[in-house]
Amino acid sequence: MHAEAPGALVVAVSTTTWWVIGSVLGAVVIALVAALLLAIILLARRIVGQAGAIVRALDGAQANTAALYDVAGTNHALVRIVRDLRTVREELSA
Repeated sequence: MHAEAPGALVVAVSTTTWWVIGSVLGAVVIALVAALLLAIILLARRIVGQAGAIVRALDGAQANTAALYDVAGTNHALVRIVRDLRTVREELSA
């Protein structure tokens, strides 16, 4: 048997300790990333649900205000009717 240097065992234990610390830190980082990813996915699903509700509300608002686009046509028709009634009254009084 040959004698080993007294510091050789300390270096081996020291190297193993760093590997363990590195592995634990790596596992912690992976767990944090996984937790953040799950949080992002859950928030994205919530946002998709809210976006669907917003789209339904806007479609309802569009249906409720569709008649407002006919106001100009109705106004023109009323102006034409009033003008024709004036013409008829003028002709009847003459």
